[in-house]
Amino acid sequence: MTLNNEPDIFLHHPPEKLSKCRNILFAVIALTMLVSMVYSNSLDCSWHFDDVHSITENPNIHMEKLSWEFFYNAFHSDPNNPNKIYRPVSCLSFALNYYFGKLNVSGYHLVNISIHLIASIFLFLFIYRLFDLPILKDKFKDSSYFIALIATVLWTINPIQGQAITYIVQRMASMAGMFYIMAMYFYLNTRISPGRVKGIIFFSLFLAAFLLSLGSKENALMLPFSLFILEIFLLNSNPFKIAKKHYTMYLIILFVLLLIGILYILLKDINLYEILFSGYKDRPFTLGQRLLTESRIIIFYISLILYPVPTRLNISHDIDLSTSLFTPLTTIISIFVIMALIVFAVYRRRKYPLLAFSICFFFLNHMVESSFLNLELIFEHRNYIPSMFFFLPIAAGLSWVLNYYKTKKSMQYMIIVFIVFFLVGLGHSTFIRNFTWKNEKSLWIDAIDKSPDLARPHHNLGKYYDDYGYPVDALSEYRKALTFKWTNRKDESFTTYYNLGTFFTLKKDYERAMVYYEKALQINPDFAGIYNNLATIYYTKGDAELGYKNLEKAFFLSPYHPFTNLNLGLHFLKKKEPEKALYHLVRSNTEELFTQSQSYTGIAYKQMKRYGMAIACFRNVVEKDPENALAYLHMADIYLSTGRRNLALQQVDKALLLMFKDRTLFNKTLDTLNNDNSTNIYPSIKKIAPLIEELINDRTNELSLWQDYLKKL
Repeated sequence: MTLNNEPDIFLHHPPEKLSKCRNILFAVIALTMLVSMVYSNSLDCSWHFDDVHSITENPNIHMEKLSWEFFYNAFHSDPNNPNKIYRPVSCLSFALNYYFGKLNVSGYHLVNISIHLIASIFLFLFIYRLFDLPILKDKFKDSSYFIALIATVLWTINPIQGQAITYIVQRMASMAGMFYIMAMYFYLNTRISPGRVKGIIFFSLFLAAFLLSLGSKENALMLPFSLFILEIFLLNSNPFKIAKKHYTMYLIILFVLLLIGILYILLKDINLYEILFSGYKDRPFTLGQRLLTESRIIIFYISLILYPVPTRLNISHDIDLSTSLFTPLTTIISIFVIMALIVFAVYRRRKYPLLAFSICFFFLNHMVESSFLNLELIFEHRNYIPSMFFFLPIAAGLSWVLNYYKTKKSMQYMIIVFIVFFLVGLGHSTFIRNFTWKNEKSLWIDAIDKSPDLARPHHNLGKYYDDYGYPVDALSEYRKALTFKWTNRKDESFTTYYNLGTFFTLKKDYERAMVYYEKALQINPDFAGIYNNLATIYYTKGDAELGYKNLEKAFFLSPYHPFTNLNLGLHFLKKKEPEKALYHLVRSNTEELFTQSQSYTGIAYKQMKRYGMAIACFRNVVEKDPENALAYLHMADIYLSTGRRNLALQQVDKALLLMFKDRTLFNKTLDTLNNDNSTNIYPSIKKIAPLIEELINDRTNELSLWQDYLKKL
């Protein structure tokens, strides 16, 4: 039985609660549609910059099966130090992406977009929940939904977030942000939800989200401080009374923080002195210069958030260093503005709690990446977490203006139209900015247009041209990079010299290649790859002694470098020392070098007369590369050595079929076979020649029979 014909549902769910559920559902649908639209053109954006060494060329990310070994590798995916645990949550997500879709960029982009959408939803939920607090409830009772939704939308579709979403590797920033805002939401519910059971559930979810955020990126360490200002500014708490009342909860948080801190220091082998002082030895700026410059950069970030047109956004901003408080003059002005805003927020927190919280949250969450750490100076993705509440006071201001003109409907309509057009423009700017990320060429041409005097964009554009077969353009950009300024590391030009050396090596201009390699070694004499490349040049020029000496240097510097070990394996095969060759070939057996490594390993076993092992290796080769004619000829050579002529004939037949189909392969194989058989690494042409002759005669006889038959028809 119902009252006044009301549905039964209202007996258990008050209209106010149902209205709130509908509001949340509408917000989720709206945010899903907006995020899908503004990032719909990013699914085919290519790999960029740090994506390469962090994902595409990082073997620890390449998860082939769901096993503990691959999970362990994913947790240790730091490209610079694979023995240390590194952002395990975000790295595991990359590894799972690889497991399900290899290096298809669309899958990675879908995950990034989904992460941003979830972060947006929880940001809305958190802000909407804030207005249940006594300090805000009465004041914003009729506008809480509008403020929460507008503030979230302004953050969600702001073009400055694009770098954390469309730039695949910056999932580390967006995933940390997603778990960060989830943790804040669960903490808020822990504090204001009635009932002990609910409190325990939400607190458990808070701790889990906090740990996941930390496992995504280290700047999540600022979360406890964000919760502290939440307590002071919005929960209107006395921290000492709260600590006394909820001492168990805070003891758990403190214990978790201490445990994480200790584990982080132990696992990462943190050296505080290096972070503060000696770590700057490779930077073109000092600790003091970085601190001064970051004050201007933070003000610049604010300008980008407020005016984020695509023409101002850049992957490589050109920022002059602040060398003193007054050089440039904007340094002292920026410091004054920041201090004034923080002081205003603290002293006016009771009158303007939302504004105070938003200001302090922004500056607080820039402290990790915009303070003393010896990181690069500026990246837009660093605003992902700090800007989460940036638009909260702006949305509250828009609500106040609309309410102010509530008696003037025409004025209200004009303001609403302005808001709609502004949001459309903001989303359109994000959509347009995504086109810049389509490929390396578009990204670095855009960076050169905006920062023409920086070396990095020219170098990276040169690398793009080099990789895609535009040698003239590549050479031009590399040379430009050497004439412009490097702002991130003192030794950045090393990579350009190295790439130029490789460029001329491939052109077989060995003299010029060696000049650039020598310049690279002057900057970094401990880079194994250069000695490996120099060894190749010396071997090509016929100087095996110098070639081997350079390989020894490369091996000493990097004992597990796959190319160095492959070349050392080849060196010992030519000297007919298969045991020594095998020692190195085992270390060269990577995915990238699998075919060559297995071929050389097969040759080593062949020299040792371990023919079964040799055949197994060559079968691995043809399974991976079915058109490898030399592998079939090697197997034919082995079968002849063991008296199995019919099997040898079958292998030669397969090789000939491949060679006849592809004239280039035919010429290449013959050139290889004619190339100095004294090196002990090629099939014996003298042994195989009779089989080739027999097969050709058989084919000739078959052809004659068919010709006779066709004549009779």
